[in-house]
Amino acid sequence: MSSLAGDIRLGVRTLIKAPALTAVSLIALTIGIGLTTMMFSIVYGALMKGLPYPDGDRIVAVSRANPERGIESQSIPVQDFADFRRQQTVFSELGGYTSGTLNVSGREKAERFSGSWVTANLIGMTGVKPMLGRAFLPGEDTPGGPRVALLGYAIWRDRYGADDAVVGRSIRVNGVPYEVIGVMPEGFRFPQDDALWLPWQVDPLTGKRGEGAFIDVVGKLKPGVTLDEASADLITMSKRLASDYKESNEGFQAYAETFVDSQMGDEPKQLLYTMMGAVFFVLLIACSNVANLLLDRAAHRTREVGVRVALGATRAQIIRVFLAESFVLAAVGTVLGMVLAYVSVNVFNRSIADARPPFFIDIALHPPVLAFAVVMAVASTLFAGLIPAIQSTRSDIAEVLKDESRGSSGLRIGRMSRALVVFEIALSCGLLVAAGLMIKSVTKMRTMDTGFTSADVFTARVGFPAQYTDSAAQRQFFEQLRTRVGALPGVQAASISSGLPGAQQGPDGNRFTLDGATYARETDLPDTRTLQVSTGFFSTLQIALRRGRLFTDADRRETLPVAIVNERFVRQYLDGGDALGRRVRLGGLESTAPWVTIVGVVGDVFGGDPEEPRPPIVFQPFAQNASNFAYITARTTGAPLDLATPVREAVASLNPDLPIYWPMTLEKAIAEPLWFIRVFGTMFMIFGVVALFLAAIGLYAVMSFSVSRRAREVGIRIALGASSGNVVRLIFGQGAWQLGVGLGIGLLFAAAISRLMAVILFDMNPLDATVFGGVAAVLALTGTVACLVPAQRATRVDPTDAMRST
Repeated sequence: MSSLAGDIRLGVRTLIKAPALTAVSLIALTIGIGLTTMMFSIVYGALMKGLPYPDGDRIVAVSRANPERGIESQSIPVQDFADFRRQQTVFSELGGYTSGTLNVSGREKAERFSGSWVTANLIGMTGVKPMLGRAFLPGEDTPGGPRVALLGYAIWRDRYGADDAVVGRSIRVNGVPYEVIGVMPEGFRFPQDDALWLPWQVDPLTGKRGEGAFIDVVGKLKPGVTLDEASADLITMSKRLASDYKESNEGFQAYAETFVDSQMGDEPKQLLYTMMGAVFFVLLIACSNVANLLLDRAAHRTREVGVRVALGATRAQIIRVFLAESFVLAAVGTVLGMVLAYVSVNVFNRSIADARPPFFIDIALHPPVLAFAVVMAVASTLFAGLIPAIQSTRSDIAEVLKDESRGSSGLRIGRMSRALVVFEIALSCGLLVAAGLMIKSVTKMRTMDTGFTSADVFTARVGFPAQYTDSAAQRQFFEQLRTRVGALPGVQAASISSGLPGAQQGPDGNRFTLDGATYARETDLPDTRTLQVSTGFFSTLQIALRRGRLFTDADRRETLPVAIVNERFVRQYLDGGDALGRRVRLGGLESTAPWVTIVGVVGDVFGGDPEEPRPPIVFQPFAQNASNFAYITARTTGAPLDLATPVREAVASLNPDLPIYWPMTLEKAIAEPLWFIRVFGTMFMIFGVVALFLAAIGLYAVMSFSVSRRAREVGIRIALGASSGNVVRLIFGQGAWQLGVGLGIGLLFAAAISRLMAVILFDMNPLDATVFGGVAAVLALTGTVACLVPAQRATRVDPTDAMRST
């Protein structure tokens, strides 16, 4: 132990004597370890940490799929849920929920909150008990059961002033009185970032099999039961149901997955793991840099190594001396990296605060993240220190002691150093291409033509509870609301729509049948987005009419069903022909919806999906399609959010139980679902710039090393009449070869990583030629400069000094 401590003290003294090498190495390791730890904290907090409850890893989600129908994930029909509850053998509890938004009214003003209707046992699965009152009791989730409600901490604090007496009080939820039975602790928002919970009171025995209510099923695995065993049990039950109820269940198969996986989805997981791989490459580049610098230093210490060996030092002792130096660098780099990671995590959390991430995401420097950092420090020590240590001990000791400048290790060290530079350039090329794609993607996103006006536009959502089924009264309410909002001071135009173009709450997807076409299977039907809009919608958002007409007040429930399509729909499904007069029917092959006649064509608009920015859309008159939920949209002459209060008052004057919610500008509504492109795009750009910086340093260090090792050779060449140009070509040629090989490998690597990024690219080809060409040019230019500077320095070698020093 004392010997190891002595090696570490020697390493510290040695590094202090080489401040330039130490500073560059610490910068590289700090950046590499800091960014890697930050990215791992994101992956851990989002995907690996799991639910913040006792035995949270045993809480799983149950869904079903039908590949033949193109259904990858679907909630469970209530009849199947009842059968699963009776037949399953792998869950200690099996419950479920449906989520939505709930109107809460009473003595205070009406407000809208996220909430869930849950089975009585769902809250208990988490092991979390109410801080006030009680949770739901068995039987309270049966039809006709008591109307009771659980409040979340935030609604209890903000709406009811943290009053303990709220338990037992009656409140109105969706216009119906409920008794508050309890308040959940601060931070509890399971299963869907909820502020309020009601009992799910649905009879699974009513209605036709496969029709009616669906439920999101959650189970808690029995101790010792694995996820695969649970899925196997669900598959067995699914086959049994498919045999008993062929019409409704054939082809459907239930499966279990962790609750976190079910909420995150495949694309975000792929994105996060891609980012983790990218930042790991940054760490590899940093370690390669340090290894190269230590190789350079090792080459100048061959005589010292020779003397140590001659005095009896073993190879292991020599290696330990070098590892001690890299350990000191890695230890200090890890401490500084933790500071960088801490700052970066805080910046990241602030950047996603408005994006409403899932409640279980908790990004911080948790103990496993710190343990990961320690592992990275050890790995960095071994990677950066072991290569130069082993290479140094391969020297011919007798030759080294005769003349350190001719040590036999020089060639081997030079080859290893050049290989590391090629490795750095290849990784840097891949990361720079990723950064270039993100820069271009973000630029296109910010400068895109959405096809509509989003500046100075106010939006808010209004919704009727599910039990409201008077479509005529609802249509009248929305029409009166549109008229009142349109008459407000500063409002230029107002409209009602079922969704917002370009926003997360954008047009819904729908299969449809084109009149005159034949389809053999359900999966052969084409897809389109649908949007129900009032008169004035197109003028409010200034969407251009290309052909035909817009909707008018004459398009009512009792008149001919009509529709307007966009140009993308015409190009994709009508071969660019005349759309006016053509008919479509929304729904599947067995749909009984009426045929609707196309009466107009408008310009394409951004639909909110980065993978399909301008989808085909069918617009329908709001007056011909009843809806419980709608958006009010108003183009203003002043600050859009100044409308929030008068619009809220207009809604309250028509129905005091209905609040407005999600009031925001249309620009923010468009930006919200694209936050991940901006945030992770910025991160990719940072990774790419760091990789370029580290690769340039690595190439420059190797070329400087080469010049210093070949000083005698250069001096002789100059003495024999070699010109400066000859010397530059000699030195530059070596660096150009490394640069060329690294670029070739790097472009192949970039092609692979760019395909993984397709999920976060906005409206562009992942193999964009301008990005690949631009990165190759930037790396070539940077590498050329890194090679030319040492090459030019070599031309200033004094032949006499070079011969005297060797």
